[in-house]
Order: sequence, then C-alpha cells, then structure tokens
Amino acid sequence: MVNKVSNITLNNSISQKVKNANLNTGKSFAEVLDENQRNMEVKLSAHAQERLKQQNITISQQDMNRITEATQMAQKKGSKESLMILRDLALVVNISNRTVITAVDKSRQKDRIFTNIDSTIIL
Repeated sequence: MVNKVSNITLNNSISQKVKNANLNTGKSFAEVLDENQRNMEVKLSAHAQERLKQQNITISQQDMNRITEATQMAQKKGSKESLMILRDLALVVNISNRTVITAVDKSRQKDRIFTNIDSTIIL
C-alpha cells in the first residue's frame, strides 16, 4: 500500500511538471513526460561501468529499474550516498546525482567495509 501511495504522489508530481513544461516549451505531453522519466533514471558512472566490465557483470534493465526505485525511496528518506546490495553485487549510489559510482562483486569485497554511506538498501 505504501508503494502505491508513493507512486501516486510521484506520478502526480511528474504529471504537474509535465503540464507546466508543456505550457512553457510547446512540447507535446508525451515528449515532456518521456524527457522527465529519462531524467529520473539512475546512471552508471564511467568508474562503475569499468568495474562491471572488469568483473564481467551485466546489469539488466529490470535491475536498473529496481535501483532507480530504491534511489527514489532513499532520496525521500534524505539519503545522500547509499550502499545497495543486489545479489552478490555491492553498488554505491550517489542519491542526489542519481549515479552508481562504484560496483564491487562478492569476490572482490576484500575488507567488506564501505565508508561514506548513510544508508543501505537490500534489493
């Protein structure tokens, strides 16, 4: 029930932004909505992409959607840097920039200590 309420609030917020942007830019509703949704998606930093490539790990679109949802929840709670655990993969996500800044698989988690985070999310 909480997810439905938060999704409704988020969707209403997006709809209002889209309506306002539509009035100001002359773009179609669909164009503005698509642009806003792309801006909400989580990105992978160059460092995270390199780490994933080195470790021969791919993240599916479904996993990216889960990371994006978790980022939205963490942002609502006031988090700035979050450790997200996805199966055997640890991701450090900068919440305000909506960017995965590093990725470490289980075999490379030597010390198993992550610093400079203020929240942990298990996906």
